[in-house]
Amino acid sequence: MQSRRHRTWCAGNPDCEDPKYVCEDLVSDYETAEELLRKYPARFRTLRYEDLSLNPYEMAQEVLQFYGLPVDAMVEEFLDSHTKVNIGGVSSTYRDSKSAPFHWKQDLKQNEIKRIQSQCTEAMKLWGYRKIDNFTDYARTFDPITLPPPFT
Repeated sequence: MQSRRHRTWCAGNPDCEDPKYVCEDLVSDYETAEELLRKYPARFRTLRYEDLSLNPYEMAQEVLQFYGLPVDAMVEEFLDSHTKVNIGGVSSTYRDSKSAPFHWKQDLKQNEIKRIQSQCTEAMKLWGYRKIDNFTDYARTFDPITLPPPFT
């Protein structure tokens, strides 16, 4: 929800900026993923953004291997140059991938997080995200990711 604030195409669009609708979509996406995985287990895969961000080399290799594609040196070169520093604006592909998924902890206010969590309980549970129960020092210590990710 935090990153959507910086997208001009999202402003004023309830399907994009209202957590109720976004999380309803996430629940629907999960249900669709379950169905596709049942029908096409060797052709369909899910991947959480945070898993890719925290382990870009490992996850890129897993995805490429899953689809039968070679792990090329150019992929590693791209990851070396695009996952270690923030360069450019909100649409840049250059990000410190280890910190990018957790920017919301500094940018969202507690009341915003509580509102999002209250409207996204089911989606968060399905996709493997923890809720913040204790807002004392959460920005520094809270890890929202549960292990393992869904569908592994």
